Order: sequence, then structure tokens, then C-alpha cells
Amino acid sequence: MSLLRWRTLLLVAVCAAVLSWAGLGALDSRGGAALPLPWTAPVALVVLAVAVISAGWPVRRWNQGHRDRPLDALRAARAAVLARAAGVTGAALAGGYAGMALVLLPTVDIEPRRARLLLALGAAVASIVLSVAGIVVERWCRLPPPDTDERGRPGSPWRAPGGDAGRPGPERGEGDRLS
Repeated sequence: MSLLRWRTLLLVAVCAAVLSWAGLGALDSRGGAALPLPWTAPVALVVLAVAVISAGWPVRRWNQGHRDRPLDALRAARAAVLARAAGVTGAALAGGYAGMALVLLPTVDIEPRRARLLLALGAAVASIVLSVAGIVVERWCRLPPPDTDERGRPGSPWRAPGGDAGRPGPERGEGDRLS
């Protein structure tokens, strides 16, 4: 699986911004309900960013050589998937909140709409923080290049030092065969 690219996330954000701006603009021009945005949205997004970073931190430490205990491969894979999801979700939410801010911008002189504009901008910044956290953690979760044994064969990068990661296994034709 390839890593997330900034251009892809930017495209997601721009598409979400255009859709949000068009949809909320049409709703707002028809006198629809006020654009709801709770004050907890930016806070929740920052909490999610911290959760993504905390999920990827053990993988980062393991990849940097702090291998005092083994790393579960499933945990590392889950952290990588969570990071990827956070990156894309953060980009989509940033675009959506930016679109909302664009709808509110022409009426910034009205106090309640100014407060919603500031919340939308804060939520957009928090969404960018979530997306950046996802990108960073996804890069933390990349496997290091595998160690090779004396024959040049790769060992498993998921075993702790001192394990049998570099030990040569049976060659083809040696040992028991299931035929």
C-alpha cells in the first residue's frame, strides 16, 4: 500500500469544500436552518489527532530501535490504517468546514454568523491538524528495510533482536515436504 500523498489529500479537501460551499450555500439562500456547528467540533478533532499519534507512537519507537518488548504486527497494521483514515477524514472535514466558512464569509458583520465563521475556521484548522497527524503516523508505521542473513535472504522485521529473524530456514528440498 502506498503512502498518502499531499496532492491526493488536497484534491479531497478541494472537492469537499466545493460540495460543502454549493450545498450549504443553496440551503442558506433558501432560508434554511442556520448552519449548525457545535463548539466541541474543533476540540473533538484535536482529541482525535492526539489519539492517532498515541496509537502510532509505539510503532515509531520500535522502528527507532527501542525494542525492549516485541511489537504486535496487527497493532502496527491497525495504527497504519487508523492513520490513513485520519489523513483522508481530516482532509475531507477541512474542506467541508472551509466551504462552510466561505458561505458565512459574506455575512460576517452579523454577530451570530461571525461566531459560526470563527468556529468553522477553528474546525478547519483542527481538521488539518488531524490530517497532518494521520500523515505523520502513517510514515511512522512504515516497516524498516528487512535485515538479511549471511545468504542475502530477508529476515522478518517484526521479530525482536535476538530472535530467529536472521536464522536461515530450510532450503527448498530439505526437511519434510507435503506432497
